[in-house]
Amino acid sequence: MNKRQVLTVFRNNKIARTVLYPLNVAHRKTQLKKYERSTDSEYIRSLHDLHNGKRCFVIGNGPSLTPQDLDRIQNEFSFATNRIYHIYDKTAWRPTYYVCTDNNVIAEEMGNIKSIGDYPKFINFHAAKYGRDKNSNIWYICTKGKFHVDPYKPQSSELSEDVSKYVAWVHTVTVTAIELAIYMGFKEIYLLGVDHSYANMVDSKGKIHRDSTVKADYFAGMKGTGSETGNRAVFGNIDAMNYSYELARRFAEQKGVKIFNVTRGGKLEVFERVDFDKLMEQE
Repeated sequence: MNKRQVLTVFRNNKIARTVLYPLNVAHRKTQLKKYERSTDSEYIRSLHDLHNGKRCFVIGNGPSLTPQDLDRIQNEFSFATNRIYHIYDKTAWRPTYYVCTDNNVIAEEMGNIKSIGDYPKFINFHAAKYGRDKNSNIWYICTKGKFHVDPYKPQSSELSEDVSKYVAWVHTVTVTAIELAIYMGFKEIYLLGVDHSYANMVDSKGKIHRDSTVKADYFAGMKGTGSETGNRAVFGNIDAMNYSYELARRFAEQKGVKIFNVTRGGKLEVFERVDFDKLMEQE
């Protein structure tokens, strides 16, 4: 294992997390106070209800995603995540906003993230150590909510009411994008390419499950994408992600926001299914 992998194992060790619990709680409180005074927090506050009453698409990187479907939402508001830019050479579509919270993806892809376009990019504030170019339009989001000892169990009990202060600790960037979309005032959110199926999974007990029949994501096997067949295996915490999607659905309902799943196939059944082709034909 490399240094980053060793550090990840240590951070996920329950004994170490229990011993360090008081220090982690105190550290997080200090970081939250500091973040609220930052230009990043100020910028995100300026986006509150900016798109009130509008609809948007949250794009997943599942194997069902196609460049043709993305071309059809060129004129829509959209959020995209992680390595989505590896599909840019096949589509004229570009997202309105970009989100990345996975520290491993950030470590491998920060050079690309800085240069993929001039639209706003919301990045885990741990990426600050990599710096941000003047014209990169990168804004850091605070992921330091409540600290939990067990890293494999569902984390946040609620989404953040104010993402200019922090975003909830969830196990899928899709829910972070939903959180941002709700804060910006969107009233209809459509999930596209969110297959919710994984070749490698870990459950709430830390047990690993593998399914060789599942393609990791749209980019699996593509040279230079750093996806599963590249530098490392990506493990989805399936129990925690299921919980996070349920959490997002309940939170949205409380806010009068409707979330629909327009993904072609996949295993995400938390949200009402809507046929993507019929939806776009209505426009």
